[in-house]
Amino acid sequence: MAKKHLLIGSGAAGLSALRQIRNLSGEDQIKMVTMEDNLPYSPTALPYLLSGKIEEAKLWTVDETFFKETRSELKTGKKLVRIASDRDEVEFEGGERETFDTLLLATGSEPVLPPINGINTIPVLGFHTLKDYHELVSRLRPKKCQVLIYGGGLVAMGLASNLLKRGCGVKVLVRSRILRRYFDATAGALIARSFVENGAEIITGHEVERVAAKGKGVELLLTNGTKVSGNILVNCLGTAPRIDFLQGSGISVVKDGILVDGHMRTTRANVYAAGDVAVSNDFFTHKEGANAILPSAMEQGKIAGANMAGEVRDYTGWISMNVFHFFGKSAAAIGLSNGLEGVDTLTDGSEQKGHYTKLNVDKDRLVGVQLVNVPVDPGVLLYLIKNRVNVGPFKEQLLQAPGEVSRALMTKKERE
Repeated sequence: MAKKHLLIGSGAAGLSALRQIRNLSGEDQIKMVTMEDNLPYSPTALPYLLSGKIEEAKLWTVDETFFKETRSELKTGKKLVRIASDRDEVEFEGGERETFDTLLLATGSEPVLPPINGINTIPVLGFHTLKDYHELVSRLRPKKCQVLIYGGGLVAMGLASNLLKRGCGVKVLVRSRILRRYFDATAGALIARSFVENGAEIITGHEVERVAAKGKGVELLLTNGTKVSGNILVNCLGTAPRIDFLQGSGISVVKDGILVDGHMRTTRANVYAAGDVAVSNDFFTHKEGANAILPSAMEQGKIAGANMAGEVRDYTGWISMNVFHFFGKSAAAIGLSNGLEGVDTLTDGSEQKGHYTKLNVDKDRLVGVQLVNVPVDPGVLLYLIKNRVNVGPFKEQLLQAPGEVSRALMTKKERE
């Protein structure tokens, strides 16, 4: 008997689940619903719209033809507000309802305003959706306006690099140092230097104490008494899973999102979650956590889709993988790349040399990598980590030539 699969969210996790369900079941009904008013796209591409690297017409990850070919349906502009606790039904803003046999929650995350005095008295922009992009562009007049970015993560720095390419002034305010969550001090300093050389001002070591309007712009008072002014303030300090619709649903949530098992199933048997909202086990320790990155969303969506379609597939756990491109350069942090004890850490390069490689090896198995300005395919290094390839006899060669040696080790493993 054919089932009806309802997918909430049209990002990487939702699309991956859709493809997997259709691959395994030709008869089931699939309906995807998004709160946005457009075709699916990847938020990671939004900064490139600012610099003109891509046009909005090229933003979409799939078009109408995709839904025809997969015999699925896309509904836009519908925000989920409730999941009925006593029946298989959801409700959208405005009162419209939809039933399901299986449900996937892939609703993503949303920015959270930091608790700063005056933050609610001025316009504070985010940069998480296409709507956010349009709002920011509408305010980038005159062209040379000064943009203040609060936060130093990947979203913040991706936004900063493309605003600089657009010709805007950029000041990044970060409480400690940029990209601290992903890169150590040496790698972070290398990346920061490129930003400063390309016109950014990076203000570190102090929190914002107060926000206030100043003329047609904004002024920030830092905890050391310094005042920083600009035309626009963009908040990139943090996000939270978009799960306010779960109240009364009977689905368990934890601090970082929706708790799922190894099949991406929630505490309600026919409801699944994937992507930014899902709290699942990590690859190394099997501890619960969220990993809001594109590769994890795609894999989790695929696992969820397979189980929704009736197959039994297990999720092996997420591995952190962040790749960052800036001013013709690149950086990558994969796996357990920071703050480790009891592992063999090898490094090569420095800020002065302009490149940096860091390998973390545990019992001859690669568990973490950091790279800045080093030519290598990050996916190959992820393969070595995920497949627990023995790199012990080759770790010095891997440090000196990570691109060539990682490919050789992957090829050897595949032949075996």
